[in-house]
Amino acid sequence: MDRSELAGRIQTVLGLIDPEALGITLPHEHLVSDGSCWFNEPGEATTKAIVHQPVTVDILWWLRYNLFQNRDDMLLLDEQEAIKEAMQFKLAGGASIVEMSNIGLGRDAAALARISRATGLKIIMGSGYYLAASHGPEMDTKTEEEITDEIVRDIMVGVGNTGIRAGVVGEIGCSWPMTDNERKSLRASARAQQLTGAHLNVHPGQAEDAAMEIIQILDKAGADLSRTTIDHIDRAVREPENRIKLAKTGCYLEYDLFGREGYYPTHVRLIDLPNDAHRINEIMELIDKGYLNQILISQDIWNKTQRRTYGGWGYAHIMHNTLPVMRAKGMTEEQIHTIMVDNPRRAFAFV
Repeated sequence: MDRSELAGRIQTVLGLIDPEALGITLPHEHLVSDGSCWFNEPGEATTKAIVHQPVTVDILWWLRYNLFQNRDDMLLLDEQEAIKEAMQFKLAGGASIVEMSNIGLGRDAAALARISRATGLKIIMGSGYYLAASHGPEMDTKTEEEITDEIVRDIMVGVGNTGIRAGVVGEIGCSWPMTDNERKSLRASARAQQLTGAHLNVHPGQAEDAAMEIIQILDKAGADLSRTTIDHIDRAVREPENRIKLAKTGCYLEYDLFGREGYYPTHVRLIDLPNDAHRINEIMELIDKGYLNQILISQDIWNKTQRRTYGGWGYAHIMHNTLPVMRAKGMTEEQIHTIMVDNPRRAFAFV
């Protein structure tokens, strides 16, 4: 495929579409994925029992307040379950999902194509590498050029021998502190963005300063910051002045943990995780300061406990529960349309 064929269009797992066809979009979700790189074996015998137990409603009380500590909870491997869960978003009026499971998260191009056909949802697939904990040993010897070539091939030719092409660079994973391989991956991703015209999406590490460090590395590497998203603002950038500083760079700010309320795991990072009402308040503050066109929202469903099958809120949570609260708080229909339709349409169209 020639880059000129991509310009002005959006690439889904079933082919190119015009931006106007994207519709209401969740810009950061996972349908089939393996997030077990986050799993750490506990030392205590009784804790071992529960972290290795399959997810059921019987242990939901524990799972809700012990996030990322049950291995089965991190595995979304059932394609039929994914279809059933994604259909809730479709039936609520949704049209498109950006599936951010890339290398390190069990990316499955063929499964995403089947899910797209079964649901009628347009699905955009990610490319590039997740964070260091998911890297194979070969990452140590890969050059930036080799990583760039892999990402470009995913977008221009297809993943493996499937012929199914990625439509976004991301989610590129970063830890805190960032590893040398993650810095290499970031620079390679910036180069792939330049070569393909794709949007770039980055997962920041667990620190207040992580997002700006990423921006500085990308800027130095020649990335187009106006076509770059920083994920997880609702757990990564908690200081208001830092959100404004980030917005001033021109990047997109993605609030993608809608539905996740409670405590963030203290063994990972002690932060005040906002609830959905606070997320909406922060978004409205950004809108008031002129950053409406840089806001994206999603749910980042990558745990079983986030799905309705297991007692969670599901992919239609924003549609059913968040939008009514946004309206009640004074957000206009035009503003909601900008966030859920116009911004994704602009972000994911190739240039």
